[in-house]
Amino acid sequence: MDAFLQTLHDLVVEHRLLVCAILALVTLLEALLLVGVLIPIMAVMLTAGALIATGSLHPVEVVVWCSIGAAAGDAISYLIGQRIGAKAVRHPAVAKHRRTVARARLYTRRYGVLALLVARYLGPLRPFVPMAAGMSRMRDWTFHAANTVTAPLWVVSVLAPGYLAARNLGYWKPDPQWLTALAVGGLLLVATVAVVRAAPFKVQPSKA
Repeated sequence: MDAFLQTLHDLVVEHRLLVCAILALVTLLEALLLVGVLIPIMAVMLTAGALIATGSLHPVEVVVWCSIGAAAGDAISYLIGQRIGAKAVRHPAVAKHRRTVARARLYTRRYGVLALLVARYLGPLRPFVPMAAGMSRMRDWTFHAANTVTAPLWVVSVLAPGYLAARNLGYWKPDPQWLTALAVGGLLLVATVAVVRAAPFKVQPSKA
């Protein structure tokens, strides 16, 4: 068992840039319209924070990669909103979220740039706010400046709880390999949940 844990720990350390790239992809997808609601991003970032605390991942690398992913995802949603404008609410894929889109547009008009930061913590409303900013014709430089600044702030804030929790466990001196195994296991569990949530649920008709 110790050999397996050591191998797992070494694997994460050796391929830490690949892990960071995956985290960047996850943060990008989380910011996209309709896709983002399927990503349990808080669980992913808590796990990443724990991996930083074990020394398996480098904090600067994780913050940079995740910030790039989050900013890119918001930029894509913004460009989508800018491109399709108010017609978005008539699109079949968005029509059932019409009320959410309306809330996002109202929120963006009321709070402006501040909405881009706060929206990152608003769960289901989060992917719709950048799109609403594009629909409301927020200036490009204003959006991208705010997006670039708020992305790393959000990343650090959501990594911190997992990092601090793992560091506090360190006072009891658990083996870092065990902590890495728990973090990786949590990440795999999160990925499984995301796949299950994304899969269409079909009810089989009962046979008479």
